[in-house]
Amino acid sequence: MESETQVTGKEQAAAEEEKPMNIMVAIDESDDSFSSLRWALDTIIKRPSQILTVVHVMEPMPRYAFPGGQVVESASKAQQDNAAKLLSRASEQCKEKSVNAKTLILEGDPKDTICSAVEEMNVNLLIVGSRGLGQIKRAFLGSVSDYCVHHAKCAVLVVRQPKRTT
Repeated sequence: MESETQVTGKEQAAAEEEKPMNIMVAIDESDDSFSSLRWALDTIIKRPSQILTVVHVMEPMPRYAFPGGQVVESASKAQQDNAAKLLSRASEQCKEKSVNAKTLILEGDPKDTICSAVEEMNVNLLIVGSRGLGQIKRAFLGSVSDYCVHHAKCAVLVVRQPKRTT
């Protein structure tokens, strides 16, 4: 007769603590996204065993036919340079907190691309900022954070910034 092994709550918690948590922070050009990264570094990312990936998604350039194609190449290069600067800034924030982070530039629709990356990378926690769009703007423009909350295959933390007083 086989004996069943029971795992206590403490043993299960200890086992889970040993597994590295895979955390992704999605950023864009907004101050809110960098504030959410700063909040994550100050609040969530505490153990060196945690894996942190900071991701930025570039929306694809429209595929219009321009004579010579130089306009598209120039705009695409500027977009890539901007993405590299954003991730460099994020990487500096991580280094200031002694956190080793991977950075990743992806291309596509931010909503779908982030959710796909979460699944492919087996992310445990996705952290996104909230720009605080009103209901009408969110209905017309959509919200990356709202979409990720409903479609990402992991826990999603939306960091809302406190209201600014002027």
